[in-house]
Amino acid sequence: DTAQSVKEKFGKKLYNALLKGEIPDLNKILDRDDITIMKRAIFSTQRHCLPPVTTHNMIDDSNDPILNTIRRIGLFNNRTDRVKVILHPEFLSSTSPLLPLDYEEFVRGCHLGVFPSYYEPWGYTPVSILKIIGGKNYFQFHSSSPFLCPSGIYIVDRRFRSPDESCNQLTQFLYGFCQQSRRQRIIQRNRTERLSDLLDWRYLGR
Repeated sequence: DTAQSVKEKFGKKLYNALLKGEIPDLNKILDRDDITIMKRAIFSTQRHCLPPVTTHNMIDDSNDPILNTIRRIGLFNNRTDRVKVILHPEFLSSTSPLLPLDYEEFVRGCHLGVFPSYYEPWGYTPVSILKIIGGKNYFQFHSSSPFLCPSGIYIVDRRFRSPDESCNQLTQFLYGFCQQSRRQRIIQRNRTERLSDLLDWRYLGR
C-alpha cells in the first residue's frame, strides 16, 4: 500500500514535469514526507525471527506430516539454508488474496513440478501431471527412453518398487535436474511442451 501511494504521487509529479517540457530532478521528486513514509514501512516489516515455512496457520500442526518432516530435517529458512520452504496448503486460485494465480500460471512459473501421488485417473489431470501407471505406460509407449528424461518428463516407478526405492528414484531425478544448466532446462521444457500434443483430445479421441 505504501509503495502504491508513493508511486501514484511520484507519477503525478513526473507527468506534470513532462507536460512543462522538463526532465524532473529525481533527487527532488520525492519530498521528506514520502521518505518518512517509506522508512516507516521498512521498519514495520523488519523481523528478528525466522520467516514462517507455511502461509497459513495449520490446524493441529504438531501432527501434520509435512511440517513434522520440515522440523525433523531442520529446514527453517535460515539465511544459510540452500533450500527455502514455502508450504501453501490451499488450492491455487486467481481470487486468492495471497497468491492470486491460476494453476496454469503457477506451473508456467516453475522450473520443475513434482506430482508423486498414485491414485488419480491420469486422463482427468492436466498435461503436467502424469500420476499413475496408465500415464506411465502411455508415455513409455511413445518414447524410446525408459524414464523419458530427455523429454522433460520423469516417471517414478510406484508399481514394481518399494516406497523407499521409489523415493530414492525421485531423489535422483531431482538431483539430476538441479545439476543441469539453464540452457539444458530450457531445451527440456520445450521438449515437454511438444510431447503434450500426445494428450490432445483430437489425438486421443481417435
